[in-house]
Amino acid sequence: MKLKIISAGAGSGKTYRLTQEMVALLQSGVRASGVIATTFTKKAAAELQERVRVKLLEEGLVNEANELSNALIGTVHGLGVKLLKRFAFLAGVSPQVDIIADEDQQVFFNRSLATVLRAKRIKEMEKYSTRLGLSGNEYYDWRREIKYLTDTARANDFHTEVLLHSKEKSITSLTAFLGQPSTLTAKAYNTSLAEALRSTIEQLIQNDDATKKTDVVVDVLKAMLRKMDLGETLNWHEWVKVSKIKVGAKSKDDVAELVKLARSHDAHPEFHADIRNYLSTIFDIAIEAIEEYEAYKKQRGLIDYIDMEIQVNRLLDQKVVQDILKEELDLLMVDEFQDTSPIQLEIFLKLSKIAKNSVWVGDPKQSIYGFRGAEPRLMMEIIKQNGGVKKEDIQKFSWRSREDIVHLTNAIFTKAFSDISPEQVALFPKRTKADHPDDINFKAEPEVMQDALHHWHFEFDGEGRAPGRIWMNGAIADNISKMIVRQVPVMDRNKNIVRPVTAGDIAILCRTNKDCLNMAEALHRAGIKAAIARTGLLETAEAKLILACLKYMLHRSDSLSVAEILLLGGNKKIEKIIGGRLEWLQLEKEERRKNYWSRDNALIKKLNELRSRATELSSTEMLNLLLEALDLRRIMAHWGNIPQRMDNVDMMRKFALQYEENCNRLHTAASLGGFLLYLTELGNKEKDA
Repeated sequence: MKLKIISAGAGSGKTYRLTQEMVALLQSGVRASGVIATTFTKKAAAELQERVRVKLLEEGLVNEANELSNALIGTVHGLGVKLLKRFAFLAGVSPQVDIIADEDQQVFFNRSLATVLRAKRIKEMEKYSTRLGLSGNEYYDWRREIKYLTDTARANDFHTEVLLHSKEKSITSLTAFLGQPSTLTAKAYNTSLAEALRSTIEQLIQNDDATKKTDVVVDVLKAMLRKMDLGETLNWHEWVKVSKIKVGAKSKDDVAELVKLARSHDAHPEFHADIRNYLSTIFDIAIEAIEEYEAYKKQRGLIDYIDMEIQVNRLLDQKVVQDILKEELDLLMVDEFQDTSPIQLEIFLKLSKIAKNSVWVGDPKQSIYGFRGAEPRLMMEIIKQNGGVKKEDIQKFSWRSREDIVHLTNAIFTKAFSDISPEQVALFPKRTKADHPDDINFKAEPEVMQDALHHWHFEFDGEGRAPGRIWMNGAIADNISKMIVRQVPVMDRNKNIVRPVTAGDIAILCRTNKDCLNMAEALHRAGIKAAIARTGLLETAEAKLILACLKYMLHRSDSLSVAEILLLGGNKKIEKIIGGRLEWLQLEKEERRKNYWSRDNALIKKLNELRSRATELSSTEMLNLLLEALDLRRIMAHWGNIPQRMDNVDMMRKFALQYEENCNRLHTAASLGGFLLYLTELGNKEKDA
């Protein structure tokens, strides 16, 4: 296998290098029709193909430039689809294979997951999560763990037997780490804890320790003892809390035995049982969900992109396919291979053994698709097995970033990636403040350009402490506004001129989607238009009002949607909404049936009038009807930031059209309920990413 690996950091001229490599090979006799080049996006594929074509024309290779259209240059998925269609008979699939789009795949899989997530299962998982202290963590959700497990299993073509083996191995390895459980029964353990709590509380009360720290501990222990006296057991995070109690110096000896007992909770037989049951149930749900999803697709004759990759990977094991491709494949070029999944990597390795030439380009520092199954350690192992990266195959220069940014990232990355040689990590800047020492054609930046790095230090000049995130967001928005007013110079890469910065040049990275929404609101208050992710869109007031109206059209008994319509569309205060709901609930059942809640509200009345007309409408038509008939745009305009809100409304309409197009393509029925589910899945998908 003849494999060349090129190390290309961010902005190091990767596309230029790929172009040079492909052109050189085409000049040496490689056939354009024998080229397979994979990139991560369609845009990158189109750019690479156009650059190669232009370079070939510059070199006078007109025939090669014309034949380049016969090369297979595209995304990994695009390559897989073409191979699967070509060898459909050998793969046992239809030549007109219809692959489920990523966003639809998640919707269909979640339906399968919902089928196996029965009420009893959910109750079990919530119990284990609460017992183990996981439910109180805002960043943890057992449903997300199931999704990650199923995604990983499917991306690696793991069968049920592999998952069952993994389940047993996970339980065995974790329990081995915990050690053997105590020979005491669970009842004896819990009785010992209750007695220790009671004894410790009495000692702390009687020892005249009047420190506030000890008083707080007494209150905490009393609450736990009351819980146990009522027949409840303490959750494991509560045992840990007891093991970490801090009291005054006078009381340390009085709590020693209790602390010792609480610290031994890892030997409690019920603790071991809860961990085993938690892990076992997660694997069982994942296995059943995968089986249900596979049955769903089989009944409808559908496959998704993971199925496609599995089919292609198996195809490449067939000798007849190998023999055909050996005659045809002159060059395999893989871009961004640090972001390939294990099964994609296996496909590339098989193709590399077939191809006469193979060029892989990547950078472990830029691996960002771990959530999709990418594993950069596999790339490092491939590099190691290939004898490392040759000096001439390391892209040394940063053509994109300015000098001080390059030096900063070099300093950080050489330490963060200490297992990679510094030559593959650090870059030399081309955009320098002085003429470049080894490149007379690369002149210094214009003097008007300021330093690339700025560190803002905000000081609160009001009373007391700074008021937290809202104040910080406001300070950031205010300084961005000042940058725009001051006309801070930036280099326009498209026109190669220096011009004043605009809002569109600025990106703000936030930790969570909620933080993005709050930051966007701060920018709006500062008079700066901001674009936010679709999950942020669904959290805006205008999207919530639209969704509430759609949900009410679907279910008149949806009281939460009625409350949101009253709050957002009717401008009612929350206290009055709650009061009205309570008054309605006090009516007799028959009276409530005749006089449904908020029937006199103008928007609710109008929605009920529209319900009979809406049965034959598509989701797009329904959305347009609501916007016009209820005059929702006028209501939203009163909230301010009119252009941004109207843009958000237009985006909701685009989602409706996108949903209907997907339904038509998959020959499935479009419905209002389906559209609402589609929006939910779009939001969840972006939250997980």
